[in-house]
Amino acid sequence: MADGRPRGRATSLPIPAPVGRGRLPWPLRLVILVVAALLCVCSVVFGAGQPGIADSNGLPWLVGHLAALTAAGLIWWLAPTSVPGWVIVGYTVAETAYMWAYGVEAGWLWPLLMSISVLPGVALVWLALAFPAGRLRRGFDRRLVITASVYLVTYAIATLVLTRRYPLDAQHEPSSYAVLANGGLAAVLGQVHAAVMGLFAVVVAGVVLLRWARSSGAARQVAFIMPVAFVLWLVIGVGWSLARLGGWPQDLRLAVEDLNAFSVVLVPAAYATGLVRMRAIRARAVDLVQTGGLSETGHDRWDSSVKTVLGDRSARLVWPGSQRTTGRDARGRAMSSVGDADAPLVYIEHDAALLDNPQLLRSVSASLRIMIDNERLTGELRHSLREVNRSRLRIVQAADEARRRAERDLHDGSQQQLFSVALRLRMASDAARADGQLALAEGLETTIEQLASAIKELRELARGLHPALLADGGLGPAIAELGRRCTVVTRVSVELRERPTQLIESTVYYVVSECLANVTKYSEATGCEVTVGDADGRLRVVVADDGVGGADPASGSGLRGLADRVDAVGGTMRIESPRGGGTAVTIELPV
Repeated sequence: MADGRPRGRATSLPIPAPVGRGRLPWPLRLVILVVAALLCVCSVVFGAGQPGIADSNGLPWLVGHLAALTAAGLIWWLAPTSVPGWVIVGYTVAETAYMWAYGVEAGWLWPLLMSISVLPGVALVWLALAFPAGRLRRGFDRRLVITASVYLVTYAIATLVLTRRYPLDAQHEPSSYAVLANGGLAAVLGQVHAAVMGLFAVVVAGVVLLRWARSSGAARQVAFIMPVAFVLWLVIGVGWSLARLGGWPQDLRLAVEDLNAFSVVLVPAAYATGLVRMRAIRARAVDLVQTGGLSETGHDRWDSSVKTVLGDRSARLVWPGSQRTTGRDARGRAMSSVGDADAPLVYIEHDAALLDNPQLLRSVSASLRIMIDNERLTGELRHSLREVNRSRLRIVQAADEARRRAERDLHDGSQQQLFSVALRLRMASDAARADGQLALAEGLETTIEQLASAIKELRELARGLHPALLADGGLGPAIAELGRRCTVVTRVSVELRERPTQLIESTVYYVVSECLANVTKYSEATGCEVTVGDADGRLRVVVADDGVGGADPASGSGLRGLADRVDAVGGTMRIESPRGGGTAVTIELPV
């Protein structure tokens, strides 16, 4: 993993295209299913209904094959490929030749129908081995199906050449193809065929069971009940072969043949049921978004969720650039990439058997991609919010600093100049009075009084911008001064274990100042109380009055502005103001 990519087989898993693309339209497929079902019904009516047929099992045969066609329709709807559905339809239609042959008298037709009827059995073997991908993945499976197909074609041709009459029905016209007709040889051929098919069934059943026993838990989850259905169908076929070879009683032989007729639906039904279950399992992939979480430590939970949904306890997520290695033999393992194959977001290391269920892997991949995108977007949003909060805090700090500078400029500059002007005017007034210019002296006195009033207003303005009392004495004296200046009787209690920062002090001062101004203007209160205290790393301020209440932050910008300022420094503000019950403003700030 020197390049950051995990070793092993990797597959790209884009979100799949909509199911059904490139297939026959549903109405046409429905017509095909109906036609195949009608062929089954007609074959039973025409063939098994003929008199003199001793071993007619038309009803079980019809029920089994109609159920197989129903499974084909369900497979067409659920499977990623339509091939399994076509195999079942072709298998069912081909098997109708067996029933049609009962009712055909022409010596040139019934042998062909009987020969065709022995061929479709290999289709069920193909279905079982191709589940659920719809294709044979292993070379052994392909060789097995090809061998069985060649044997059945050879047996069908040999039957045409050697069998003059159908062994189970002497009423048929002689075969037109029996150029080497030999009754004894034909009987031996039938027994050999039954023995070969029985042996083939035992071998295939053994291979399937051994493969299932050696498979992993994930592989068994993919296989589901298909091995059981397949082996059960083979066992019933072996029983049918033994019934024909062993000269069983008539009633028992007919019962076995009825059971064999029903068994044709086992493999198609198992195929359809497995697909339904896989769709249900894929729905669990949505749980990844709910159980994975989006915190920085959520990746371990993602691993656990992936294991649960895939049913593979050895599955794990491998992040690009990770230096972790698998620590085990790569055989039987696969790597599926989430995102673009050239720049994957993450790899899913899992049992290779899960490649037979690509829809599940795609669902998990899609869920993981959503979660990773959510994590990225959440991180970006949190970063943006932090930057916004920092920006708001910088604005508040800049505004406070600007107030302090303005207060200093007014106090040290404009106010001192006005004091100097007032002093000169006082000196000029005294000189005018000494010279007997009383009118001029009175005018100067009036100007001095107006200048004194202007200085007082300027002093009040400077104190409002940033009171010197707050800077020198802290919140206790500053808020006490606000209480004394309020027109409503105000009780002030300030108990702080340590002095807050300048930013917190100015925020508390201006909130209390604005609240007391609102009490004066709107509350119609007779009393007010201001409480300031700190505990558990938080500074708590409460301004409560006994006025008319009804304060609504949405009705004006004053309270909203206070809330914004408190929020900018990391605090919270709560307003309780029932009508007729007074108003209480509570703020909590970090210290």
